Amino acid sequence: MVQTREFTELLKGCRPVKDANGNIVVQSILNMEIVCLTTDKEYSLDDRFANPLDVLTSSNRSYGEMTWTNGSNQETIIPNQMAAMTKQSAQNHAMMKGAYINAKQTKQFNDAGCVQGSQGGHFNSVSGKELRMIPVTIREMLFDQIDDTGNYSHIYPAIRELGNQTQSNTGEYLDKYFNKYDKKLEQFIAHFERPRELIGIIVLIDGEIVAVDKFPSFTYAEQVWDMIIRDCYGALAIVSELKDTKIKETFTDTYSKLRGRRGESTLEKLERALNDTKNNLTKSVEEKLGTLLDLTLNATVDRDGNQSLTASQPKSYKLEHEGYVGQVISESDYHHLVSIVKRERFDPKSLAIVTELKRKARSQDRFTL
Repeated sequence: MVQTREFTELLKGCRPVKDANGNIVVQSILNMEIVCLTTDKEYSLDDRFANPLDVLTSSNRSYGEMTWTNGSNQETIIPNQMAAMTKQSAQNHAMMKGAYINAKQTKQFNDAGCVQGSQGGHFNSVSGKELRMIPVTIREMLFDQIDDTGNYSHIYPAIRELGNQTQSNTGEYLDKYFNKYDKKLEQFIAHFERPRELIGIIVLIDGEIVAVDKFPSFTYAEQVWDMIIRDCYGALAIVSELKDTKIKETFTDTYSKLRGRRGESTLEKLERALNDTKNNLTKSVEEKLGTLLDLTLNATVDRDGNQSLTASQPKSYKLEHEGYVGQVISESDYHHLVSIVKRERFDPKSLAIVTELKRKARSQDRFTL
């Protein structure tokens, strides 16, 4: 049975981080912008979920399968699309999704896939720094494969695409991408500052929203911050750099268009330009987010991800729309983990047109005589 999830429902309780003047804080590198989300402390379940990077170990017994063990007395949630990248003589694998794991539970997922070409063998007890996150540029391809069990090779097209995008000559070997760019990706983390009470991230490329992530708690967000910035979103900067993307000099353009005022010092003009830049960025982000407020995604139960769970435990759902795809892990109407990416072929301008028509329709008076 297909259910639906409203975008506003998936991010309920969240709000963009703002400065003292009420402007949305926008961090950027090249043509990529990040808007951090926060929430009230009561909606951050800091004491509930264990650090996934500390308590989880992964192994596998057959190709296209990953088994995860939570060694903690607390529940945890596997971050979205984690890959086991081990130096063992074994075939590296990756998940199509995130997943809930109960305390002291071992759980098998059969829609995982190989990410190391012709390498043979199975791995044991992979954890910590040997766990990496799939780059966001190929997340769409993996989300589309949720529940596709028994197909060990279904990540290979995505890895080949990543190799083309990043000129890393990966073939079907994900490790070649990381081996080439790890030093650059480590430097990438330094460009962004994590707010103390972070609960989610919105990522924009060329002013369009391409990804949204919401985490279970402030603590969880802190634990996965370096990984999601380095492994996941770092690919966007690499692709932009390789394309020699022209960077929009927002502050410079604003400053050059400002007319000086009588008696105004250079410092005062710079401050005015900075305030105008922040205000314009806020308006732009609000406009882009506004097009998503009426977005409704189909939510389909993840059969593979929900096996062996009790009725009261968090459940996984695949999210789909003509322009977006992703996953949500929900418990009743509470959404612990949300991840949505824009489909590469989709033009958000078409959604903006539909959104505007809906708003106009709502403001029209009903027909009467």
